[in-house]
Amino acid sequence: MRSLLAILFLAPAALGQTYALRGTLITPDEVIENGVVLVKDGVIEDAGANVTVPDNVNIVETHGFIYPGLIDLHNHLTWNAFPRWSAGTLTRNRYEWQATDSYAARLSGYQAKLRDAGCDLERFAEVKALVWGATSTVGSLPLVCTKGLARNLDYYSGFFGTEAAKEPLQYRVFPLELKESDEKSVRDALAADKPVIAHLCEGVDASAARELRMARAHGFLTKGFIIIHGVPLKDKDFAELGKNGVGFVWSPRSNIELYGATADVASAKKYVTLAIAPDWSPSGSNGMLEEMRYAAIWNDQQFPPVFTNKELVQMATTNPAKLARLDSKTGRLAKGLAADYVIVRASARDPYQALIYAAHDDVLAVAVAGRPLYGDETMMKAINPNARVEPISVCGAAKAVDMSDSDDGKGISFADTKKNLIAAFRMFALPMAGLAECP
Repeated sequence: MRSLLAILFLAPAALGQTYALRGTLITPDEVIENGVVLVKDGVIEDAGANVTVPDNVNIVETHGFIYPGLIDLHNHLTWNAFPRWSAGTLTRNRYEWQATDSYAARLSGYQAKLRDAGCDLERFAEVKALVWGATSTVGSLPLVCTKGLARNLDYYSGFFGTEAAKEPLQYRVFPLELKESDEKSVRDALAADKPVIAHLCEGVDASAARELRMARAHGFLTKGFIIIHGVPLKDKDFAELGKNGVGFVWSPRSNIELYGATADVASAKKYVTLAIAPDWSPSGSNGMLEEMRYAAIWNDQQFPPVFTNKELVQMATTNPAKLARLDSKTGRLAKGLAADYVIVRASARDPYQALIYAAHDDVLAVAVAGRPLYGDETMMKAINPNARVEPISVCGAAKAVDMSDSDDGKGISFADTKKNLIAAFRMFALPMAGLAECP
């Protein structure tokens, strides 16, 4: 059984060795002090307070908090090298800001012109996702460069064999504008209980609210359908979604910056499984940890607060795994699941709060299939002595990234990725975004 599990969860970046991590485990349903995660061939062999570690297995003393890798169900990866953008005023729905001259001048026009840099944009964005704690994401390009870094749940995750474009999950940006064959694909997926993530009801006006009725008419509001945004939805709408088994992804920063309001998550929480995700860098957050922090600050301003810190962490781990039908594969620190994890320096904070407010210096390792791909070089080498790390700086924090398996094993470096992008952006006199916005 153990070898079968290893095959099932063997992503291209899997680390083919056995090791153990000791630290405080946030599973995330419980906190286990002085716990151990035993990893073999990219899979968690065991996790808990009383794990037997075989002789001659390296035990890495992390002196940190160990969490499941974060799962991002709402992103647009190849846009994340573009700088922050604002429409200049609040808009009522996404069609308004997409029609502005500013959007065309600063984002969509250049994004189209930079299509030849697609793999560099993708690679940069996946490193950016890792920097902010995500081990799985969506919104990738259907290119070979999506193999080897973060898991791309809509194109290549490593969970369903070694062939790309075989993922059961669909990611739809404009679900109400699909051609007939694509619409049939959505219905067939839902009928087979396969997840479909869709942008819907993005805005605050009647036209945004009307999209729920349109989705209902299309037969989409059924088990497996997952709505992103849902800003104008009311309590009765969430009650309907919950009754029908529809999930929900919350992206508060992008909602508030574009529309001045976000979804009624206090109502949503009563009825549906909720996940949190950053949208894209131009108007949302740079990544998962930043979006969780934004949500936590927003949450502290509500009376009473809508979420606990534990719930916010669950909205980035177990909940998105459940929505994506991947809860038997990832999202928790548990036996038989993929060894996707984040290690954060231990602090006096509550362990859930420590993740939400982790500074760049605090992130010690982010691993996919047991292989640390980002973090402190010392921690990465302690876990994987053969790691081929490349030093990078994130807001002055000395970090490292392992790009040796990027692009399906080609090992294209971050330095070359950034060099190519800087040259491409310079052609259009456009500034390029970094991995983080530094003070």
